[in-house]
Amino acid sequence: MSVQIFNSRFENIQTKAERVISHLIHLLEDGYALCSASSFGKDSSCVLVLMLEAIRRAKASDIDVPQCFLSHSNTGIENPAMDSYTGECLSAVERYVETHDLPVQLVLAEPSMSASFFYATVGRGKLPRFVDAKSRECSVDWKVKPQQRALKRIRKQAGDARNLVVLVGSRESESVSRSGRMKSAGHTATALIPDDESNNVFSNACIADWSMVDVWELLMACDGKRGGIFSTYVEDFELTLELYKAGNQGACAILVGDGGQKAACGSRFGCGICTLTGKRDKSMESMIENEPDQFGYLKGINRLRNFLVLTQHDFSRREWFQRGVSEVGYVALSPDNYSSIMRREILRYMLTLDIREQERADEHSGALANGEIPDTPANRRLADPQFEWITPKVLLGIDFAWGVHGTFDHAFPAFREWYEIKHLGRRYEVPEIEECAFPRKTIPEKRYYHIGAYEHPWKIDGLRNIYGEAVNPQRRPDRPAFGAYKDRDTGETRRVAYFEESDELEVDGFEANLFLMEFEDLYFDTLALEVTDGVRYLLDRGLVKVGRGQIATYDRISRRGQRWRRLQESLNVYDMHQHALENSISKEQHFLLLEEHKRRQAEIEDDQFNLELFVDTAA
Repeated sequence: MSVQIFNSRFENIQTKAERVISHLIHLLEDGYALCSASSFGKDSSCVLVLMLEAIRRAKASDIDVPQCFLSHSNTGIENPAMDSYTGECLSAVERYVETHDLPVQLVLAEPSMSASFFYATVGRGKLPRFVDAKSRECSVDWKVKPQQRALKRIRKQAGDARNLVVLVGSRESESVSRSGRMKSAGHTATALIPDDESNNVFSNACIADWSMVDVWELLMACDGKRGGIFSTYVEDFELTLELYKAGNQGACAILVGDGGQKAACGSRFGCGICTLTGKRDKSMESMIENEPDQFGYLKGINRLRNFLVLTQHDFSRREWFQRGVSEVGYVALSPDNYSSIMRREILRYMLTLDIREQERADEHSGALANGEIPDTPANRRLADPQFEWITPKVLLGIDFAWGVHGTFDHAFPAFREWYEIKHLGRRYEVPEIEECAFPRKTIPEKRYYHIGAYEHPWKIDGLRNIYGEAVNPQRRPDRPAFGAYKDRDTGETRRVAYFEESDELEVDGFEANLFLMEFEDLYFDTLALEVTDGVRYLLDRGLVKVGRGQIATYDRISRRGQRWRRLQESLNVYDMHQHALENSISKEQHFLLLEEHKRRQAEIEDDQFNLELFVDTAA
């Protein structure tokens, strides 16, 4: 039985909880579908407990309970301690729902491949958001948009005619500003606030009038061993309390209150390599310092985060070539995204961290099996790897991005790094960078290097797969031998490798895993292939599906990369960036060339106009 008759210790919180549960049951009776948007922090865990209890009681009372939902979003680079914890919670909810036969479906939200940190930063080189950034795109791309997509899926599954109430853990007592926003929006414990963008969707802050002590008291009341009044998806919330305590320099979470250390986006723990927290991630450092036995494995991740922050102004790690070409054939030189060398460096560090974590878990598991350490829940948890940044799906996405940009000399450059670290024993430890190594400085004024155009007398194929065009009709007669698109600049039809499209860039995780196992045999066989051959293969086999209408962009990027590689070969230089800077002209000199070009163009137009007058007169 989930609720005991009476326990004086929890009398106050039981009264408040019963009031919320009754409110939620009434919503179910009226045909509303409920959805708990949970991060498994203290507030959203509290709401989830109340929702599950309401659904269980409603079902036991023979109420026709509609399909309800639990949504959870994951940025992909969460603090591993919190990520491991939420993984355990999700599994526990699944077991609880199955045991009690509750109509609750789990919906997981994650960033799209193209928006993820791995593809955008490690793949394409887009800089992470630093503390001096004017915007917080990461919060939008990794949290807001995935949650919006998840809500659309939930809305579709619930049925357009069904009213949906999204339960949130917002409380007025969290802060003065939060209270003001909630009152302005009309939030109360029972108010249903219509969603501005979706019909029949409402939000409800069902614990709006609760205090922080109320929240913790409810969670502590879910402990059967201590005479708790509720039985829910976990035996107790001791681990939740421990995480909050560790993240606040060992201080009791109840004493710290709603303050304490938070990430820049407002999350209690934030991402594992959040660069918006400034020079230090105090929450993660606190976890490492106060609970080294439990969270010591976070040291390498914190070191990587610090490395990214402290090299922000190291412009030698940046890509200097801008994309456009001026009217006089010059490309602007200015530090922009991460260079290919920096991207490879980050991947090497992350792969090494993954391997080190696997080695730590194996050693810990052996010590546990041999009785060298006590058999506790924490030690059993640590016997498994607590994180894996670079999954096969992520690795394939990075490899595709590197191949499209074409800045490496051989096919499958990211897979080669994985193979050498995984199977050849290479390790790349994150270096310690002194805080004063790269002080803040202004971006230097643009310089300009003459390239002529991105087209070239040498054949630049881009993503065209000439070999595939020849053999595909025989090997794969049930599909086209190649793909094509119309060039928006020239109007000509360009051929590319056969490709498949999806709503957005998509990598099949299962197929990526199979290819990774296959690459163990392909490592040496692909040494002689150029980098674009790898991209053509991934497209031709359907391992990567591009967003609709995006193949032209990928082909244009690929042709631009080929142009730079062939220019470097013809000039016989090792460092193209350095060569371009040494042979560049200033902004003023480039301006004079543009003015001269305009003058000549005007003279040509005048001559053409005079010639047309002469022709008209002769006629």
